[in-house]
Amino acid sequence: MSPQEVINQYFSGFTQISLKKFEDGAVNLTYHLILEVNGEKKEYILQKIKNIFDVSIMEDIEFINNYLSSKKINTQKVIRTRNGEKFVKDDTSWWRVLSYIPGKIFSAIISSDQAMEAGRLVGNFHKALADCNYEFKFQLPHFHDTDFFLKKLELTLLKNKNTDKYIQLKNLAEDIITSYDKLPKEIELPKRIIHGDLKISNILFDDAGKAVALIDVDTFMHSTIAIELGDALRDWCLKGGEDVKEAHFDKDFYIAALKGYFSVASFLILSEKKSISYGVKLITLELAARFIIDAFEENYFNLNTLKYKNLFEQNKKRAENQFDFFREFSQSI
Repeated sequence: MSPQEVINQYFSGFTQISLKKFEDGAVNLTYHLILEVNGEKKEYILQKIKNIFDVSIMEDIEFINNYLSSKKINTQKVIRTRNGEKFVKDDTSWWRVLSYIPGKIFSAIISSDQAMEAGRLVGNFHKALADCNYEFKFQLPHFHDTDFFLKKLELTLLKNKNTDKYIQLKNLAEDIITSYDKLPKEIELPKRIIHGDLKISNILFDDAGKAVALIDVDTFMHSTIAIELGDALRDWCLKGGEDVKEAHFDKDFYIAALKGYFSVASFLILSEKKSISYGVKLITLELAARFIIDAFEENYFNLNTLKYKNLFEQNKKRAENQFDFFREFSQSI
């Protein structure tokens, strides 16, 4: 199914102004759609969703986003088709349309002020959902299941022992596994509704630098603040982003982000605050493992064609950067 066929199932009586693909989506294919309807310009997000996600996720997204809206949190709305459906599906894929929130997207944090703003927005997001009781209809299997991915990494190494890729990835993979084995495996923490994928490119900023909204909401789940902020901070504080030539931990960004978060996250208990640095280490190793797995398999992450020739090269470099960040972070915090 083409984007145009999908658009026609959502809208009628419109003039299409533009359809522009975003190049930085890690998983889904995303477009910025601009239409003119009755002389009025309207903007939307059109997405082709990877088949790892079931259509039932749309019920989760609509519920959580409506709940957030009721708490005055800016969020994308699920747009219904002309037949009242939340998505369009054919034999090979499915599509959705969400409302468009204007704002700037960054591939990496650029200042401590921006880190503080991101932390404040996430704190308000968690605070708004602190009293929300909801059972999700869909969740990605093993998402943020670090133990699962480290075991999968071990199996992937065994399966590929006689390949050229193995020679290039073996030492890094073994360093990741050894570092993970040294971390605690169980920490008792409250389960909360989290976003699940708080890389900085999933936060919108206005022209004044204020963080205004979270996007990319396919990973809502019940988990812990350690997992949520661990994932956020390993991204926000990797100076220059995951594709830099040399990876470094920015402690100033870390302190600023937590200052912004703690300024509004009044619901936190002490054990949650203490667990955050552990979460950074855990999720950094998890993502490094996932990058190496996909360097072997080349079938999960989308290729950034502006920076890399192939997924092997991309995922190898990103795994190296994650592990370098892990080592520097572990020495600093």
